[in-house]
Amino acid sequence: MEKKPKVLNKLGKFILLYSATLLDSFLSDDHDKRVDKENLEYIRSKLQEAGLQKSLLVLQLKTEKVDKFEVLVGWLIRKNMNQGQIAIKTKDNSQLIRVVPLDRINKVSILSPTGRNTKLAR
Repeated sequence: MEKKPKVLNKLGKFILLYSATLLDSFLSDDHDKRVDKENLEYIRSKLQEAGLQKSLLVLQLKTEKVDKFEVLVGWLIRKNMNQGQIAIKTKDNSQLIRVVPLDRINKVSILSPTGRNTKLAR
């Protein structure tokens, strides 16, 4: 008879601990910010690799309008790449260079010169 209360007691503590952790992560925005930061860092590293390979990039960018997005096609200029933004030489006009903040990038397609295609999304 004593084993059942101990098992229920351990189970109750586990449920209490799990509930507190779940509630804390639900109410805290730190988890979402950390995941978003990790995603941006991953995209930035992949864009750097694409710049070294001279791959063609297709970027889907967020705009101020809710249902609209912008598509940008071009090559990465790796000299000017820093933590928060990238520089893209557009395919349409080789004289035009666009500086794009990383947080505006929604989707990325990387077309390498060897023919390999990589797709990333936030």
